[in-house]
Amino acid sequence: MALASLRNSFTPVGLRAPSAPTASGWTRTNAPPRKRSRWLAVTLVLGATTALGSWTAVRHVPWFGPLVAATLRAVVGGERVTALEEAVASVEDHVERATSDGKARSLGDATPAALLGTVEPDPVDTALGHAPKDVAPLFRAVAAPDDGAFRPLPTRFESGSAIYRTMLHPDPERAYAELFVFALDLSQVLVHPVAGSVEPKADRPLPGVSRPGVVPEADRPRLIAAFNGGFKAEHGEFGMRVDGTELLGAKSYSCTFAGNDDGALTIGTFSKLAAPSETYAWWRQTPSCMVENGALHPGLRSESTKNWGATIDGKTVIRRSAVGLSADGKTLFVGISNSTTARAMALGMQQAGAVTVAQLDVNFSFPRFLVYEPDTTTGALTAVGAVNGLLYTPDEYVGHPSSRDFFYVTAR
Repeated sequence: MALASLRNSFTPVGLRAPSAPTASGWTRTNAPPRKRSRWLAVTLVLGATTALGSWTAVRHVPWFGPLVAATLRAVVGGERVTALEEAVASVEDHVERATSDGKARSLGDATPAALLGTVEPDPVDTALGHAPKDVAPLFRAVAAPDDGAFRPLPTRFESGSAIYRTMLHPDPERAYAELFVFALDLSQVLVHPVAGSVEPKADRPLPGVSRPGVVPEADRPRLIAAFNGGFKAEHGEFGMRVDGTELLGAKSYSCTFAGNDDGALTIGTFSKLAAPSETYAWWRQTPSCMVENGALHPGLRSESTKNWGATIDGKTVIRRSAVGLSADGKTLFVGISNSTTARAMALGMQQAGAVTVAQLDVNFSFPRFLVYEPDTTTGALTAVGAVNGLLYTPDEYVGHPSSRDFFYVTAR
């Protein structure tokens, strides 16, 4: 130690022994890139997992999609959420195109086993003229063998076939685009509207107005089926009158689905209705009529239709729903689609026999057509989706309040 001290004491000023470089500059760049790469990989994996999990939940959990959409709208605004929905739909469509084998699914393949039932029309119904006439496929290149053939839908009442169903493939570019059409014989059934417990939101205070959002107990012994209603109020403010109360004011240009106490139904542009609006027991408004008096809406005559309705573009390939009436007003057609544009939906409903068509709700979570059967153990009514893949709960519309409006069907 003494020798070292002596040696240091003779080191000239300014000629200090070189010291080890401080840990700075390039000497610190080796580890951090690996850490950043690791974190980036973890982030990407987590993001992909979250996106896949969310997509799966949206497709299988009835409440998840609406909750996510409502939350995002509150945070980033409705327009951005709509743009996101359209982007997701576009990605899904591109994936479908890439993976599709070009073969159309049949009605039997798309129907739950519990509802396959009879495959041929009832001769009695056919003789009485209750069964709708079969129609030709729209595009044979993408059609299934049973496209356009109406077959009875089994229900809890066996007194006659009140509902028939068929399937059409309404898009020549997509064999996976499907339209399921349910034809309701209005001589045997009644259609009733129900306002949701929340939607459509009223445009003014309505003290004393009750909105339970379920099928009334008095009608459940004759309950056959139910299907979804229209858009939320924020998506176009389309009007509704129910139980003698106007919840949301009517728009003159809107397509209007209306009914009388005797069960007669009307669909048409509000300003062109044959009778004053107050003469109808109820009405629900939608975007402009897709088809009216047999003519396709001018905005749907082009394949490049962009704007249809108040939210999703007409060219967006998504699940849609619609109602339509036959020329004699004796048959109500209810359509639920998979992967269709607005134009494809309109063409399919028109081909099925509807001369006037109103689009109802859209997106994956809301369109549905349900039939009801008593539970074999409890006797409580249980909903069964008439098409595989629809989102609903077993007690839909009967066990808990629906926040959205809907329609239910009873035997006369």
